[in-house]
Amino acid sequence: MKRTLRTQVLLAAASSAAVVGLPTWLGASDALAAPDCRVVETQFTPQGFPSRGGREELSPQIAVWVEKTDGTWVKDLYLTRAVGSLGLGNRPGQALLKSDFRWPYGRRPMALPMWAYRRGKTYPAIAMGGKCSPNCPVDFQGSPSDDDNTIAYHGPVSSTEPYYCSPSGWRTQTVNGVDVVSCASAFYGSKGWYKTGATSVYPPRADLVTRGGSDAAEVLKFASDNDVAAISAATPANGKAISPVQWFTTPEIPDGDYNLMVEVNIEGDFNQSWQPGKAVPEPHSEWNHLGKDPFGQPSILYRVPFRLDGSGRVATASDYAGYGDWRGDSGVINPPDNTISSSGGSGADRLRMVTDDAGSWRVKVAVTPCDPGMCDTPLAPAALDTSEGTDSTMVVKFQVPQGPPAASYQVRYQSTGPITADNWAQALPATATNLAPPGSTVSTRLVGLIPKTKYYVAVRPKSRCGADGAVAATSAETGAAQFATLSGCFIATAAYGSDLEPEVAMLRRFRDRYLLTNPLGQAAVASYYTMSPSLASLIAKHEPLRQAARAALTPVVQLVRAARLH
Repeated sequence: MKRTLRTQVLLAAASSAAVVGLPTWLGASDALAAPDCRVVETQFTPQGFPSRGGREELSPQIAVWVEKTDGTWVKDLYLTRAVGSLGLGNRPGQALLKSDFRWPYGRRPMALPMWAYRRGKTYPAIAMGGKCSPNCPVDFQGSPSDDDNTIAYHGPVSSTEPYYCSPSGWRTQTVNGVDVVSCASAFYGSKGWYKTGATSVYPPRADLVTRGGSDAAEVLKFASDNDVAAISAATPANGKAISPVQWFTTPEIPDGDYNLMVEVNIEGDFNQSWQPGKAVPEPHSEWNHLGKDPFGQPSILYRVPFRLDGSGRVATASDYAGYGDWRGDSGVINPPDNTISSSGGSGADRLRMVTDDAGSWRVKVAVTPCDPGMCDTPLAPAALDTSEGTDSTMVVKFQVPQGPPAASYQVRYQSTGPITADNWAQALPATATNLAPPGSTVSTRLVGLIPKTKYYVAVRPKSRCGADGAVAATSAETGAAQFATLSGCFIATAAYGSDLEPEVAMLRRFRDRYLLTNPLGQAAVASYYTMSPSLASLIAKHEPLRQAARAALTPVVQLVRAARLH
């Protein structure tokens, strides 16, 4: 069935996810009927250091938006999911705190500050704490339990975490010949609370659809207060072209001169002028070794002046226009200087130089009239399958249907419940693969998943003019972890000398199978995590205390052994 362009382009409801095929990010609520409608297409290729291997926290964070020539913000077009969906710029924990990308703590206001400030929007600021805030009791070390200076002691205000991992990072490590990773089991983390009178230029996370028993009440407001999750997209793989980011103009956008802005940042992009050492150590020393300094070279801005009209002109930019504030305290654009690297995927080389008929460029913008014939709504994909995967990955396969061709197939996932058209923006966008002819089977891979967890997956086609097709949905559970998890059993580890000892492994399985599966057990685990690290640090230093701890744990170990959990 064919519809008018104005009817079809429901761009406000469009969710710009990582897509299977041609990525199309559309940012308008309505489109003009031809010939007045203009399509603005932006092309660029992000890149990073060759060793980064597609890991999200080491890949570029990117924002694309349009401004008037006087600097007035007009429209957001594209935003990577860490900032757009996961609240990277507005989460608990001080910005300068030494932390890690896959932890839920340590906000990143330096991620995309030029984009964030130039939008002219603010949101309630999130701080550590929970349902007792702002009058939380002090913890056992004398610090307020909503203290933003620490990420370590959050047990009393925690709930199940759907994306972030425990504070040892998600990186695969080798300990005594055993591969270990922190996302091997469910993690209980503080979601924070809206600190009275405090604001942020970054949105809160949008992926929380339920509230745990210890979460602050405003957790359920985070998603509705986030106005950019619908345009968030999966973090692009290094070296994979983003082509194109599309914008269909609306009646209130007149023809004229505009600037297309692309801001790019990568954590830990150090050079001689921007060295590590700016981060503040975790106040609780037993946790400090788990974090890292994220501050390197600041965000880089590329600016492309272009004219919005019917001429079909192409505009490009090969040089960066400036860089942002390394702390994210302002949206100032610092002029280019010799402190910024220009090669190796670092600094101003975060976008690849491309040469074609338009010359050499890092960002290209083309303006063309809308085609009324591109609005036929594509059919939902067929034969959606998620049966292939591991403990932390899942392959999403589907068949491209016959009928009107899709410009993209968007893929999103979450662990909190089925995905529908109504909650599409709250689900996380997946990575992308190539589009194929009708009847072909295409696939994309979800990574960084939690073992033994049910994930809901959905695929949604989108036409070239932004019309959304029906949602095809399914679900599947990841497999059991095939490696040890070196996290959590602090006192037991100190008592027995190693996280790999069989007694520690039995206690961990008891925790995962029996305590974490019910509210009373969850509360007990939360209290244990609040108190045990400092006690463990003391026990580990004195053999008499280790012996006493082993004696105290022996009855528990015997009960676990009798229950055949070893």
